[in-house]
Amino acid sequence: MIWSDAYGDADCNRLIRTAHAHSSSLKGVVVLSDRTNRQLDARAIQSPIAVDFDRPEHKKNGLAVKISLFEIDALPAGAPCVYVDLDSAIIGDLGQLAVLTRHGPLWTLPTSRARFSAWSRLRWRLSGGRRYDAGNSSIFAYRNAFPGNPTVKFRARTPVLGQAASDIIRGNDDLFVGWSCQDTIRPLPSNLAVRFRIEFLELSLWLNQIKALLRRKKRQDLVVITFDGALTKPDVIAGLSDGELVTDHHGRRARWTDFQMGGLRARMRAGLRR
Repeated sequence: MIWSDAYGDADCNRLIRTAHAHSSSLKGVVVLSDRTNRQLDARAIQSPIAVDFDRPEHKKNGLAVKISLFEIDALPAGAPCVYVDLDSAIIGDLGQLAVLTRHGPLWTLPTSRARFSAWSRLRWRLSGGRRYDAGNSSIFAYRNAFPGNPTVKFRARTPVLGQAASDIIRGNDDLFVGWSCQDTIRPLPSNLAVRFRIEFLELSLWLNQIKALLRRKKRQDLVVITFDGALTKPDVIAGLSDGELVTDHHGRRARWTDFQMGGLRARMRAGLRR
């Protein structure tokens, strides 16, 4: 999904190219955009963002415009989809994420406070929808237009357990998806999809060393890495020198070495190369 000028056609083409390069079962790529005359890889389908979501108030703060991606007119209902933010790198087979939709219609990146467990679903029900977990919307695996999806609930303002969504929830894609689909949403496995600054950076370098050792084997299966955060955007990571210190806005840090990156530096660079 792309609008405005924060990202360009080259960012879309990078993801299109790497998606096809790694995913043998890939049926195609859809780019949702505010205009359909972009200079994109010919293998991509350019599809307009739904009119009712393509509005200025939906493109700021929590980016409610992203809630529209669960009903894509260019695809049949039930089609397995993987959504990837433009500040991400595809380094593995997206089919490993798509196959998860056989076991549930909606999967998202968990956060430290969002486990999407049986307990969180019970808490959501007992609280009448007031207490819920929200993930991170950089990556989704889902089935297009699945019954009760966030897009249709947003449009209908469908209450959850009798409670209507507040303006705060409706203005934030993470919050709305978690709130509206708490009984459905599941966490993406951390060996398949991660946020770079959460997976690879720690508050101390010695802790990072230990984590790099313990997580090295599981990191080899990673499919998508998202480089969110102002100090860890793709252009920053792609320009790092060997051994250079990388830090996020919370003070997490790591050395740009093969060891601390789990041996994935070359794959990350290839995934970030335009």
